[in-house]
Amino acid sequence: MPAPRSYNVMSGRDSTDTPRDLLTTPEGRLQTNTSNITTKYRESFESYEPNTTGSDWLQVLGNGDIVRAEGNALSASYLVISKSPHFTGTETVIENVNRFGMPLEVCIGAHMSQRTLGQEFALELVSLDALPSLPDIEVSSITQATSTLTVVTTTPHGLVPGKRVGITGCSNPLANYPSLVVATAPTPTSFTATAGPGGTIASQTITNPAGAKGFVYFRPALGYAKDGTSLIFENVTATNASAYIRSDAGDSLPSGTAAGNHSATILSTASVQALNSTGTYAFQPTNEFRLSLMADRVQWAAAPVDSLAALTQFVNRTQVIPNNDKEYEFRIRAANNKALTVPSAQIVSAVKSGTTTATITTATDHGLVAGDVVVVYGIRDQAAASFPNLLTATAVATAPTSTTFTIVIGTASTVTSYGGYVAKVQGGNLMSALGALTMAAQSATIADGVLTLVGSAAWSGALIGDFVELVGIRDNTTGDSLGLDGAWRVRDIVTTSLVLEFIGSGTMPTTLATTNCGGAVIKRTDLRISFLRVFDFERERVEFMPRPTGDLANAVPVVLQGGALTSGTVAAAGTVAVDAAIGNPVTAGLRASNANIAAMSAAGDSVGWMGTMIGAGVVKPYALAEATFDASLALTTTTAAPIAVAAGAGLKRHLVAGQVINTGAATVDLIILDGATERWRLPLPVNVPLDLEWPVHIPVTAATALNANLSAAGTVRANFQGYTAP
Repeated sequence: MPAPRSYNVMSGRDSTDTPRDLLTTPEGRLQTNTSNITTKYRESFESYEPNTTGSDWLQVLGNGDIVRAEGNALSASYLVISKSPHFTGTETVIENVNRFGMPLEVCIGAHMSQRTLGQEFALELVSLDALPSLPDIEVSSITQATSTLTVVTTTPHGLVPGKRVGITGCSNPLANYPSLVVATAPTPTSFTATAGPGGTIASQTITNPAGAKGFVYFRPALGYAKDGTSLIFENVTATNASAYIRSDAGDSLPSGTAAGNHSATILSTASVQALNSTGTYAFQPTNEFRLSLMADRVQWAAAPVDSLAALTQFVNRTQVIPNNDKEYEFRIRAANNKALTVPSAQIVSAVKSGTTTATITTATDHGLVAGDVVVVYGIRDQAAASFPNLLTATAVATAPTSTTFTIVIGTASTVTSYGGYVAKVQGGNLMSALGALTMAAQSATIADGVLTLVGSAAWSGALIGDFVELVGIRDNTTGDSLGLDGAWRVRDIVTTSLVLEFIGSGTMPTTLATTNCGGAVIKRTDLRISFLRVFDFERERVEFMPRPTGDLANAVPVVLQGGALTSGTVAAAGTVAVDAAIGNPVTAGLRASNANIAAMSAAGDSVGWMGTMIGAGVVKPYALAEATFDASLALTTTTAAPIAVAAGAGLKRHLVAGQVINTGAATVDLIILDGATERWRLPLPVNVPLDLEWPVHIPVTAATALNANLSAAGTVRANFQGYTAP
């Protein structure tokens, strides 16, 4: 046997530094220890220093994005990946340097500040090899009728239904959809789309614009990895995610509707604010997401954190499995799509002269033309409805210069105000869905490095610990920038006071006297990862030898802990179902009762074997004591006398026994009647007591009385016993 080599269970490497190269015997058999977990990786993000010696993380940061470790209370530590609301077509990629082999299990404590359409956050286990990236495709014609967008490209597009795309650069911004899925591809240069992760697109009419038609861009499901699986949070619903699987560089297999919305229903991605207190940053996940990646199955599931609840599976695939000979890495991708709606320009001033039409001057080129639809946020004068936020897409009236445009806003008045921003709406994607707060800044103060921003109303829409972006914070007298624009963390919220700590790039002023201003606040979209666990393991499997059907010697015992267990099409339960078709298993106990049960609804239905309350079985001719009757009669005529009146619906009277004596002068017949119909007759000799038993009891028709009479006048004393049952 060769000289022994050390093997590190934590890293999965032996002393030759060959990943997963375990020792073998001379016969070539695998030599293992008793542990079945090969590589263990755990990360709680107490700190984060990417791209440094010894770090587990490599990072490529998108323009304006922020990635940092956060959390300072209740053991809350989490990595925040925060997307900038200013830039389109950007992507932040974070890779773990460790490599894992299948089979493996991943557990991720992922949660988010908000969910937006046009911003995508992907959690991935992917191989290290990659497909070539795809360039944008120029559009030659683009139209829409109702909810069907039709695109014609200048060159063959190579698209098939289910591909993830978007439209950007069209001179008609209504056509610039950030997130679409190809519905049909009738020709090599045309395709249609009707939906995307946001569901069916809005019904509208778009005619082929005279100006630029735009470009089709690709939204790669797995970042062009040849093998792996990806879970993408890409719409506004906290209980939606799209899952994708690729094997050996093939097409990615999506969850959801193949040619439309790929979303599957998941447990919520909402963050939990463990403690709402000034300067306390303690977000926790609502749920944890788990991936099982094996040679015969890919399964995404979720469960509430710190809970005994069972996992909820939302994706399970056996037909497409990533290559199990490759190694895989954990990766996070956070992207702003190219057609995301973002602020177009900061507003320096807004002026109205006795009219509802305002002339707005911007700090930079706004890029607008007459007819473009925009939203406006953050102009200071809100209270008098002079410059209310334009929350819905509103058409630009004119654009006389590159830094001025006119638009109808608010009431007719003569007023000048400052601050805020204008955003051109792309594909109907409003800023209200991208974190724009509706309060406008009224004043700003910095003391001890903390900014207090007083709003036009009580601040809402953000929590302590959220990251926000200040846009267009400008002096209300001159329109000059106060130099406060950028990323901040919410330290406190007290009605109209928003208290912030600077986390952006650059240097903020250390002090600022209270200054009246205008300006807007946008809540940034933050993905928070509280923990990551990756285990790859040796999957041990024991097979039973094939046996004929019904071979009980090959059966595996199962203990039911409660509820119902379903296997295949046979439902197994711990007790037999009353008034249901006979199934498996049949209960092995008595049904305790102190009253008769209702009649079964159909012949062949199962019925519990009845017993008394102490477990004595009920067998004919006896009956439950609570359901018996006992009648004593003096019979003298041919007129019927009731032994027992008619029972309730579905029940009958059953005669079991009787004691009779004829004390008259002559023999007379005793007659038992079903209502008025004779069912039984016996001659009674004079002065001879008789003890009668009917082991095959005498039942009467439902809803009729059990009666007795004599064949002629006489004198008979009689006692009768029986019971009531269906």
